[in-house]
Amino acid sequence: MSPATRKSNKPFLTVLAFAFVLGLAVALALCVVWRYHPNAFSAPGRVAAIAVCPPFLLAAVLEATADNTLAIVVTVGTIIFANGFLYAGLASFAYFLLTVFVRKQH
Repeated sequence: MSPATRKSNKPFLTVLAFAFVLGLAVALALCVVWRYHPNAFSAPGRVAAIAVCPPFLLAAVLEATADNTLAIVVTVGTIIFANGFLYAGLASFAYFLLTVFVRKQH
């Protein structure tokens, strides 16, 4: 890669990293609340949680088989990383749209 290419990708990589970390933080916060306050996720709470973290839908599957510690660790890890990648993907799409429409205006 030439230095010019690396420099032009810096804002994109910053947006991706920020979105990924934000997705991880949102999912981690939801998993902590779900672990210590499971009653907080009644019907409206669960819908709100799934709206901001779609992989949280796996928590409903986990509730039926919560007797295995390995299953809990793997499912929570999947929820957290899947949400991070989802946020990064959405941010890259938004960045793409922004660059396309801003270039057309100039």
